[in-house]
Amino acid sequence: MSKMKYYLTFLSVLFSFFQLSAQRIELPDERIFLLSDKPVYKQGDTIQIHGQLLASGRQYDRYSNYIYAELFDEKDSVLIRQKTKCDVDGAFTFPFQTEYDWPGSVYYLRAYTRMMQNFHSASFPQIELPIGMELFIPEANVPGVKCLFFPEGGQWVNGEVQNMTVYLADSHGTPLQVPFYILNNTDTIISTTSLSSGLQTIRLLPKEGDQFVLYATYEGEKILFTLPERIQGHTLQSAMNRNKISYRVISDGAGITSERLFVFRPANGLEEIKLTEQLNTGILSLPPEETGLFVLFLTDKSANVIAQTVHWRNDERPSLGLDKKEYLVGETICLPADFSTDSIRLFHRIVKRRQIAKPAILQAELENELFSPVIFPKHYLSDESGMTKPDIEAWLRTARFIRFNPTEIVDKRFSYRFQPEIMNMFTGRVTYKSGKPLKGGSIVAYNSVTNQVDAGEIDSKGRYLISITDFKEGDYFFLQAHPAKGTAGFYEYIPDNDTFPSVVNRLHYYRLDHKYAEVSASYQDSSGFTYRVDEFGNRDYIMPEITVKARSRQDKAVSTEKFYNVTYLDEEELDRRNYVDMENVFMDMPGVSFFWSTVKDEQGMDKRMPRLISSRGFSTLKGGDLVILLDGQRIPLEEVVNLLSVRDVSSVELLKPWQTNAVTFGAVNGAVLVTTKKEGRSAEITSKGFYYYPRGLVQGKKFSDKTIQAPSTPGLYDLLIDLVTNKREVHSYRLPFVVR
Repeated sequence: MSKMKYYLTFLSVLFSFFQLSAQRIELPDERIFLLSDKPVYKQGDTIQIHGQLLASGRQYDRYSNYIYAELFDEKDSVLIRQKTKCDVDGAFTFPFQTEYDWPGSVYYLRAYTRMMQNFHSASFPQIELPIGMELFIPEANVPGVKCLFFPEGGQWVNGEVQNMTVYLADSHGTPLQVPFYILNNTDTIISTTSLSSGLQTIRLLPKEGDQFVLYATYEGEKILFTLPERIQGHTLQSAMNRNKISYRVISDGAGITSERLFVFRPANGLEEIKLTEQLNTGILSLPPEETGLFVLFLTDKSANVIAQTVHWRNDERPSLGLDKKEYLVGETICLPADFSTDSIRLFHRIVKRRQIAKPAILQAELENELFSPVIFPKHYLSDESGMTKPDIEAWLRTARFIRFNPTEIVDKRFSYRFQPEIMNMFTGRVTYKSGKPLKGGSIVAYNSVTNQVDAGEIDSKGRYLISITDFKEGDYFFLQAHPAKGTAGFYEYIPDNDTFPSVVNRLHYYRLDHKYAEVSASYQDSSGFTYRVDEFGNRDYIMPEITVKARSRQDKAVSTEKFYNVTYLDEEELDRRNYVDMENVFMDMPGVSFFWSTVKDEQGMDKRMPRLISSRGFSTLKGGDLVILLDGQRIPLEEVVNLLSVRDVSSVELLKPWQTNAVTFGAVNGAVLVTTKKEGRSAEITSKGFYYYPRGLVQGKKFSDKTIQAPSTPGLYDLLIDLVTNKREVHSYRLPFVVR
């Protein structure tokens, strides 16, 4: 029990300071970055994913030990869900196996910890995985122009000088560096050029009656875009200079009544700043060593966001360059010796020139808190940070905070519903058949694959808690409860449900560019595309989380259908057809195929095993093995065929893949739900214990950072380097080179 007591003590100490105080709410979180081993894949490939887990602030390495990863498609259907464990430094790796008949498409991968589930799932890191598609890498800009406007604070008011970010891109999302003009009633008031990132900051003093438009010419075409409408009310301005942030609340003349001002810092949490009509400006002094994001919120009385500004103070990057610019095919690429020490973890990738690839610093430093529909300035990775400061400041004006809404935190007793997962735990309830809890006692979990035994305790309310030795995916357990006095009886075991966050695919919904080759591509041309930044706030698109029921006998399938006695056989139909055994039942069901296959056992001897696969295309992937659920509990097909009598069966139902989400996990091909009669199962398979099929760990090959080799095909390439230092700093580089 010492391991369990340590776990509970750790959590009580850890969460003792995550409480609301009069001045500040500490909101620690974790951040993750993900890297794939290749930019594109073919059907049937194994995808190797590497990543790093870090705490949101720099006070801790991390809080959790376990990562959940989900692969989902463009319809936001989770196809594969896996769990893996970090190493001692927080790094992790795991494989995903693709299928040969997956449709060619862009798939998506996200990862999170249990602790991260306390916040909006839109802030989880996501990467794109094109499978069966070719990368679209433009060699030149294409016709059609997009123009997006981002007023500072998200609002634009009359009577005050304000900054606004302008973003220009072609129809494939490639940034444009073109001259443009701001006109007011045909008068030219600004003449400038967008930066190589497509971004530029303009400064305007709007007044009543002003009508601003942006004018530019591109590929011989004249383009006009109308600037956003001004609003009545307040907005926010701020600027960062070294370790100070100056701020100012402005309006079109309205006074400050019940408005509030907050600052969020990952290292310190959410803190309210006193705001009155007389105190509408101020300066925040920051510790010289504090880095990361700083977000200011102007809210109404209930903490609903009116305006917000974002600043980023990053660590100074160590200088890194290649020893030369040209390499032969397969030649070793060497980095400076300083970057091969034990104090630095190095990840590297090689991509084609101009290919879009997400760096670690973008995921770990910015996307874990922010969302922007604009591509992060690529040359930040290859240029000195001072040279890209105007681009970064302009880009931050396009971003909005997404980890949480202040109205969900402020003036409420916010608590962490999901605790950091530092060890595997089985939790649930044990009751008598009458439903009364088993008060006190112990419980043992036997790993039926490895024979590992772990024990836990049952409290006075029948709740059990077992700390479990790490186990692989596919392992299953036999749970046996023992009362404090007397002998074990027949109990009901009710494992706690797994709760997983809903899919919020910001890469799909807000992707403005076409990164992959398509048969036909439709896009917005220059016929008046305008953008209002508040349309991309983090309100209203967070969906409810998904609860996946644990494998217990009492659970019933949710939202299933009885397809005209085709995929559903009730007790009356089973009796009418006079089945001899369960094999006959399965062989007679349309939509499935039952057969016997020969496999090798542990001694190398041939062994016949039953298989039941989908044959009706219910799966979005392929016709594969179906999961068998006996009264909601996963059970091997062999046990059902050999031990279960048809006389004990009340119904047999074939579930579509999406119908299985509420009763099991990973059933990407569907499942067969077998329900027994009320009097219970046959005596042959009755036991005083309970079989439990939890999610095990999937581990991959550790990332090798020893050798970097030039590609086998001549061309223009970029070497992407991502570093994690022992001070928990993340740095990313994009270094161009040529292969001859």
